Amino acid sequence: MFRPDKSILWISLITAYALTSNVVLVFAHSGHKHEEKLRVSLPDVVAKINGEDIRSDNITRELKKALTNYKDRGMPLSTEQEEIAVKKLIDNEIGRALLLQKGKEIGAKISAEMLDKKIKSSFESNAVFEHELKNNKMTIEQYKKQLKAELLMQQVIDREIKPNIKVSESDIKSFYEKNKENFIMGKKARASVILIKAERGDEKSKKLARKKIENALEEIKNGADFSAIATKYSQDSLASKGGDLGYFTKKQMFGAFSSRAFNMNVGEVSEIFKTVHGFHILKLTDLKKGDTLSLDNAKERIERKLRKNKLGSATLSYLEALKQKSDIKMYF
Repeated sequence: MFRPDKSILWISLITAYALTSNVVLVFAHSGHKHEEKLRVSLPDVVAKINGEDIRSDNITRELKKALTNYKDRGMPLSTEQEEIAVKKLIDNEIGRALLLQKGKEIGAKISAEMLDKKIKSSFESNAVFEHELKNNKMTIEQYKKQLKAELLMQQVIDREIKPNIKVSESDIKSFYEKNKENFIMGKKARASVILIKAERGDEKSKKLARKKIENALEEIKNGADFSAIATKYSQDSLASKGGDLGYFTKKQMFGAFSSRAFNMNVGEVSEIFKTVHGFHILKLTDLKKGDTLSLDNAKERIERKLRKNKLGSATLSYLEALKQKSDIKMYF
């Protein structure tokens, strides 16, 4: 399986957290999903940076992926949100162009040997690499072109920005004191869940499921036992156990559940929330507090996080400075 290279910095989609989000270099594992149709119309050239055209091809491709991902998560983008996303993506492409132009200016070079080494370190075998190329309808030349751009941008960041990133002992200590709750190891929650399934893309199914789970929540609020209601209504394999999920750490559980469970009081019942599976209600039934990791043991983790945060902020500032000195024309 393809392993994303965490040393490569890529301009993130939608969030525009420039060049600090670690994601897959080229392959998005989109498979053969149905592509969403765009409601916005883009010109062939969306911007010009110091005389260099920024074409709409990459933006269109990435926007379609984003639209599909958001829709699959039950959060389809409105036309207005789609336009905002396009502007973010154009801004990302501008940032990429500026860094690549800067790479040429400082003499950054990527050899064929460097590309081959990076490919070998990112894939388990040639067969896996060839499978991913075929699955994503890319030639090896296309892949290498994109990979070369990533490595060139990385060189700019390594030379121009990283050397100025400093994390002091006081920075580390301050972060630890302000975020001690995040260094509790072994903290476990126990919760029960009710699921009412809804067919994706079927509005009638969603309305019926919503109505059923609203009725279930109403019974619980009126004093009914959560476990009994789960057994009666829930449509997952845990129904016979009253919806009991057992004990779990924050990392072990599906994010939509853990993010709620670890922020609830024991005995508290959540409001209705939706995932790709349908509608849910969660009840926290127990919480086991773990031990707090010492500052000495947490120091390395904190330093990495602070360096990453500072690199993100510094990169944004660096890009802004490049923009101020550049000739940028927008056509969208």
